[in-house]
Amino acid sequence: VPPTRPAFSGFIFKIQANMDPSHRDRVAFMRVCSGHFERGMDVKHARLNKTVRLSKPLQFFAQERVIVDEAWPGDVVGLLDTSGELRIGDTLCAGPRIEYGGVPRFSPEHFAAVVILDPMKRKQLKKGLDQLSEEGVVQVFRQRGLGDKDPVLGAVGALQFEVLQHRLKAEYGVDVKIEKLPYIHARWVRGPGFDADFFERREDSKSLEDRDGQPLILFKSDWGLRYAQEQYKSLEFLTIAPQIRGDTES
Repeated sequence: VPPTRPAFSGFIFKIQANMDPSHRDRVAFMRVCSGHFERGMDVKHARLNKTVRLSKPLQFFAQERVIVDEAWPGDVVGLLDTSGELRIGDTLCAGPRIEYGGVPRFSPEHFAAVVILDPMKRKQLKKGLDQLSEEGVVQVFRQRGLGDKDPVLGAVGALQFEVLQHRLKAEYGVDVKIEKLPYIHARWVRGPGFDADFFERREDSKSLEDRDGQPLILFKSDWGLRYAQEQYKSLEFLTIAPQIRGDTES
C-alpha cells in the first residue's frame, strides 16, 4: 500500500504494558502507513472486523506524553488500549478494509511451567501473562480442557523466562517459580485427520492450544517429531503460527 493512498491505514508494531505503573496502562504503538490520521476518528479493526474509535492518541518525549491531533505516513502514534483488543501485527484502516501481512510468531525452543507462590494472586498472574505475552516476552499455551489453569510457557531464549519472572513480581506483585519442561520442539498442526488425543497419550509429546485455540504439539525429541511427520502425511507441522485474519475487501 503506497503512503500516498488517500484512505488512512496503520500497522500495530509494538505493545507495551505498564508504561505508567500507577495506572497499569497498556499502549499499542501504530505506524501510520497511508492517508491522514485525526484524533477521534473511527477506523476498522481488520482482524476483529469491527469499528473502533481512536480517541486517545499519544506521542512520547522521554517521560512526557503529548496528545496527538493528527499524523501522516511515517509517524508513530501511541494508542491507549484499555480493552486489550490490539495485537502486534494488527491493521487499522478507514475506507475499504485492507489488512497488512502481520508479524509472524515463530516456534519457541524452550518450555516451562509457571507455579504461583501465592494462590490468592491468580487473577494478577493471568493479567500479567496475558499482557506480557501480547508484548512478546513469552508465548502462553493452554492445556486442553483446563482453560487458563496451569499454562505452558514458550520462549525462543531461556533468558525470557527470567525477564517474565522479574516483571511479574515488579509490575504485578506476583511471585512465581519457573519450572523447565523437557520439550525441545513445538509445531502448529494443520490438516485433515488430526487426532489430539493420540499425541496426548504418547510419552514424548503433548497437545496444547495457542491464544487463538489453534492446536500445537510439543515434542521431547527429534525422533518424536520425525515419527509424527511420517505417520501423519496429511498434516502440516508448522514452525510459524497460522495467522488469524479477517475477510478483506479489494
